[in-house]
Amino acid sequence: MIRPYRQELKFVVHHSAKTLILERWRRYLRKAPFTNRHAVTPILSQYYDSPDLAFYREKLDGVPLRNKVRLRVYDLEFRQGATAFLEIKHRDNDRVKKFRYKIPDFRESHLDLDRWLPDCVALEGAFHILFQRCRLRPSVQVYYQREAYEGVVESDVRVTFDTNLTGLYPGERLTSCLLNDRSRQLMPDTLQILEVKATHGIPTGCRRECSRRSFRQLQSPSTSPRSSCSACPSTTRQEFTHGTRDAVLPRQAVSTG
Repeated sequence: MIRPYRQELKFVVHHSAKTLILERWRRYLRKAPFTNRHAVTPILSQYYDSPDLAFYREKLDGVPLRNKVRLRVYDLEFRQGATAFLEIKHRDNDRVKKFRYKIPDFRESHLDLDRWLPDCVALEGAFHILFQRCRLRPSVQVYYQREAYEGVVESDVRVTFDTNLTGLYPGERLTSCLLNDRSRQLMPDTLQILEVKATHGIPTGCRRECSRRSFRQLQSPSTSPRSSCSACPSTTRQEFTHGTRDAVLPRQAVSTG
């Protein structure tokens, strides 16, 4: 499946801001259908990069045209037989186009992109170009919990809050110990990632609210992503990377991942 370009804005917000935002926007939003009764779903992604971490470096340097490749499940682990998704995201400033291939019966071999190709002509072509040019390999896993809502009237609008961002090495299993390991946390517990997405443009009210509250925007075309990392006071937390929080690798993962 190839989704049309949509606009995506990302902000670092304090956890208290979520309550205020939902109070003001609740009549315009409903929980996303793929979430539980609390509008929450787990997300685990395996990201892929070149041997010299080209995608990661493009993100840090604020390159406006860039790509990322990931394998994603809405679960705590890549379980045999689960539904997974291979995704390629192409970013053009704050506009994002996604190529998505559904894997209805996940197998461990799907983690090795050198051993299979998606059964989709459009995605296979896009993936093959990136794979050959960048020599993609597993770089990092990232887990987080997402609270997700969609527009009641403007159904193309998505509003999400991501918490408990945790970095993992390729192939590493998520455990309760890792979730409680502060060295694996990608940002402080007091902060969340707010994302507002829309195919037909971000609603004016959403923009005004985020601007009025002076939320710190991530991946703004006019702002270097390096400066955006100042929202995370711990240097070690900045060294993990994943696509939108992008490819945050611990230093030792750079050499072993």
